[in-house]
Amino acid sequence: MSQGLPVQLYPRPIKKLELQERLNTVTCMKGGFTLQGGERSADRMQNAALSPMAGEDGIFVILDMGTETAGFLDLDIEVPGECEIEIGWGEHLLDGRCRTAVRNFACGYRAKAGRNQYMNTFRRLGCRYIQLFIYSQEAVIHYAGIRPTVYPLEVKSFDSGSMLRNRIYEVGINTLRQCMHEHYEDCPWREQALYTMDSRNQMLCGYYAFGETQFPKACLELISHGRRPDGLLSLCYPAGKDLPIPMFSLIYFVQMAEYLEYSGDEAFVREKYAFLQQLMETFLSKPREEGLIENFYGGTDYWNFYEWSEGMSGTMNEQIRSIEAPLNAFLSLALQNLAKISERLGHPQDAQYYQEQACQLNRAIAAYFYDPQTKLFWSFNDRRREEYSVLTNSVCMLCGAAQGLDQSRIVEVLAVNGGTELKIIPNTLSMNSFRFDALLKEDREKYAPIILEEIDRTYFAMLQQGATSFWETAVGAADFNGAGSLCHGWSALPVYYYWTLGDRS
Repeated sequence: MSQGLPVQLYPRPIKKLELQERLNTVTCMKGGFTLQGGERSADRMQNAALSPMAGEDGIFVILDMGTETAGFLDLDIEVPGECEIEIGWGEHLLDGRCRTAVRNFACGYRAKAGRNQYMNTFRRLGCRYIQLFIYSQEAVIHYAGIRPTVYPLEVKSFDSGSMLRNRIYEVGINTLRQCMHEHYEDCPWREQALYTMDSRNQMLCGYYAFGETQFPKACLELISHGRRPDGLLSLCYPAGKDLPIPMFSLIYFVQMAEYLEYSGDEAFVREKYAFLQQLMETFLSKPREEGLIENFYGGTDYWNFYEWSEGMSGTMNEQIRSIEAPLNAFLSLALQNLAKISERLGHPQDAQYYQEQACQLNRAIAAYFYDPQTKLFWSFNDRRREEYSVLTNSVCMLCGAAQGLDQSRIVEVLAVNGGTELKIIPNTLSMNSFRFDALLKEDREKYAPIILEEIDRTYFAMLQQGATSFWETAVGAADFNGAGSLCHGWSALPVYYYWTLGDRS
């Protein structure tokens, strides 16, 4: 115990971040501003009238760093007298300025008369653009921008033989690196938080792109410390707000099995084996109907989320009991991954038990959720029976619940990510791994080129719009009421599929 500190200190499990040199910035807008109201800096900057000429309240400048980056604000500004400088940052200029007000991406700095040289190392910003409102009629900006902070990694060389795929791969690498600091982050601009679902995609890509396992191991350890009294994992850890997504706890088994496969680190997984068994018991001990576990509900803090799509994003603080196909299908996948871990660690009886539980669950999923008329799995109980989801059908097929059934319609729906004659909710970027893997399980030779071509189309569309990192969803900045992230680690999946399916040197 360190003297005077009420916490236990541990050796740092990963490398220290590297502070890089200043990025070159280009002025893309400048002029004067006149305030139009707003209590916060973010609101004032969003609402102010901008002019290429002088403004009543001061001058503004917006600087482009040329790429999405994450790091420390670095200022070198000279002003004639003491004044306020309001600072905003963002990933785009779709509003003709940084979108500061949507989630309060702004701060302030009190400048002294003369030259101000200042770097803030206590808050990491993720952005491409820096915006300054200087409450003065003149200023000299020697520099304003970001000093990138990066986790030291060796990036493996990659050449697909295609300029497009090489560029998509390069942007995917930047996406991964901007979401990787003290731990994996969903995005550098917004939450900067560690999620199991997000980090699973990041780890999987990283095994191929970087070939290192120290960072994922540290994050898997960290995630395990977020176990709640009810047995679930916290949504993010560490974090101030605890709103668990039960399905994300099931992804932890996938992460651990993949870590064991790529690292061979049996010692670490053995340390976590009892924890994994306890986490699984949280699900297996739940009440069942027709052999299926019910959802998590009641109280104030359960969120039965599956993906950001219509009907699949769930309701925060769920109060209604439901039987849900995706939860049970993800539980089957988790059981199968825990069975693999048990077998690898020399626990054959445990492996048999978990595999049998998965088989029983698969039979129950098929009996309860498969619609013989449409030849698809519906997602929820009768209150939403008319809705079909690509994700639900992907996971039901991948976990083996469709075995022995007519899967032709499922495969057809997965291949085109939807359908027209029924209400079929398409898959989103983050969950495409389950759809792609289900298709590859069905016929790898047939669907590998189809998957690669889809990735080319989807990500080329982002590149056409100037992306230097890949988006949270295909909707982009307009999603989530204008707060869509343009750099999200879970969307870097092309890195994995280009490595495992494409030609490369």
